[in-house]
Amino acid sequence: MISSLLIIIHKEWRHVLRDKGTFFIVLIVPVFISVAYSLILHTDVRTVKVVAVVPHHSEASRGLIARFENNPVFRFKGYVNDLAEAEKMMRVNKVNAAIVLAPDFEQSHSVQIATDVSNCTMGSAASIYIRAVVDAELSDGSEELISYKMLYNPRLISAYSFQPGIIAFVILLVVLVLTSSSLVREKEYGTIDSVTLSPVALNVFYLGKSIPYSVLGLLVGGITLTVGVLVTEIPVRGSYLVIFLITVLYIFTTMRLGVYIALVTSSQADAFIISWGGITLPVMYFGGVFVPVDNLPEWGQVISDLFYVRWYVDALRKLLIQGVDAVYVVKEVLLMSISTIAITLACHFKLKRLSR
Repeated sequence: MISSLLIIIHKEWRHVLRDKGTFFIVLIVPVFISVAYSLILHTDVRTVKVVAVVPHHSEASRGLIARFENNPVFRFKGYVNDLAEAEKMMRVNKVNAAIVLAPDFEQSHSVQIATDVSNCTMGSAASIYIRAVVDAELSDGSEELISYKMLYNPRLISAYSFQPGIIAFVILLVVLVLTSSSLVREKEYGTIDSVTLSPVALNVFYLGKSIPYSVLGLLVGGITLTVGVLVTEIPVRGSYLVIFLITVLYIFTTMRLGVYIALVTSSQADAFIISWGGITLPVMYFGGVFVPVDNLPEWGQVISDLFYVRWYVDALRKLLIQGVDAVYVVKEVLLMSISTIAITLACHFKLKRLSR
C-alpha cells in the first residue's frame, strides 16, 4: 500500500513540475499579491496636485505658497485666475485641490481650501494636508479664517469613489472570463476543426461566439449601475448616451482581449489562469479600480497608464460624479481606442496565421 502511494505521489509530483499553470498559481500569484499589498495598496495619499488662486501677491502669500512648492507631498501646478479655472483642471485630473487666498490675505489670513472629492480618499487627505501646511505657516498665533469647499461629493460618501471601479471590474470579469472560456471550450471539443472546413470564416465564428457575452456584459454593467444608484445613491450627473457609448467601447475591447486569450491557449484552465491571474489581478491593483492611481508609486502609475480599464474608470467617475461634458473624456476615449485597435490587430494577425 505504501509503495503504491509513493508511486502515485511521485507521478503526481512530476505532473505538477511539468504543469506550467500550476506553477504560475503556486509561485507567481502569491508573490505578485504580496508585492502588491506591500508596495501598492496604501490608504495614505502620496502626492497632492494643487494650484493657487492669489488675487494679490504679498510677502505672506509668497511664504505660504513656497511651503507647497517645497513640500514633497505636494506637486504645485502654478497659479490660476479663479476657482472656476481650478475646477476645470480638476475635471481633467490635472489637480486635486486649490488654495484660494482672500484679496486681503496678509491682514485677514482668510483661506479657502477647495478639493475634488469625487475620489473620497484623495479629497479628504488633500484637505487635511493643506490645512496642516496653512497652520504651520500661520503658527505665529494670528487668527485663521479657513473655509472648505468640497466639490462633486460634499457628503464624502466613499461608495461614490468605488462604484465606477466596481462597474468596470464586474464587466471585465464577466466578458473576459466567459468569452475566453467559451471559445477555448470549442477547441477542446474539436468544433474549431470543423469550422476550418466549413464556409464560415474563423473571424466570423469567433465574433459570433463573442457577441452574446458582450451583450451579457452590457446587461451586467447596467444592473451594477442601477444597484449603485438605488443602494448607495450614487449620482448619474453626466449624459446617459456618453456613458453607454464609452461602456460599449470598453466591452468591445474586453471581448477582443478574451478572443486573443482563447487564440493563444489550448485549455479552459490555461484561459482562466491568464484571464484571472494575468489580467484581472493586475487590473485590481493598477487599473484604478479599488486603489486611486495617485496612491501608486511612480513606477506603478507608469504601468497603470497601459491599462485601458484605468481610462474607463476615470471616464466613468467623471461622467457619473462630476457630471462633465463629453469633451472632458476625450483623452480617456482616445487611449481606450488605442488599446482596442492594438488588441484587434493582434487578434487579426493571429487568426490569419491559424487560417493558413
